[in-house]
Amino acid sequence: MSILDDMVNGISKEVNKVQERGQEMFQSFNLSSQIKDLERKKSAKLVELGRLIVDKHHLKKEVTEDQIQERVNEVVGYEDQIGILKAELDTLKTANDQSAPASARSEAKAGFKPTPGFECPRCHAPAARDRKFCPACGETLGAAPKAADDGPVDVEAETVEDDPSSNAENN
Repeated sequence: MSILDDMVNGISKEVNKVQERGQEMFQSFNLSSQIKDLERKKSAKLVELGRLIVDKHHLKKEVTEDQIQERVNEVVGYEDQIGILKAELDTLKTANDQSAPASARSEAKAGFKPTPGFECPRCHAPAARDRKFCPACGETLGAAPKAADDGPVDVEAETVEDDPSSNAENN
């Protein structure tokens, strides 16, 4: 009976692996579909923006800067959403890629998500704004880029006493 039990356990483990891989592929497909949908919407907004510019400069129609800025903001919003989804897709792929470095796989499985458009100043690897150090080279990321975006930073006011989990995440 133990041989039969071993076979059943082995088959169950393999079935679980196949199910996990199927779920991973399904998540990857969904993310890719969302990205393509956002890219289509972004393209449509770019066409609208182009029409507004042609109307304003060539046809001399009354087009306000607010109308143009609204379309630009929509395009930028789509680009941001696409960047977030691509980062999520990359994380999913890295977590399951056996040829990826072990450190990258463990970061992906631990939930490390780089901030789209933010990179290490030394090695240019994708990095997260809320992290103190680059995951690739260990360079101090610091608050310099954040300070440029958000204005002056009062270091004494930013303590981690309020949220003990943030201390573990940042180290």
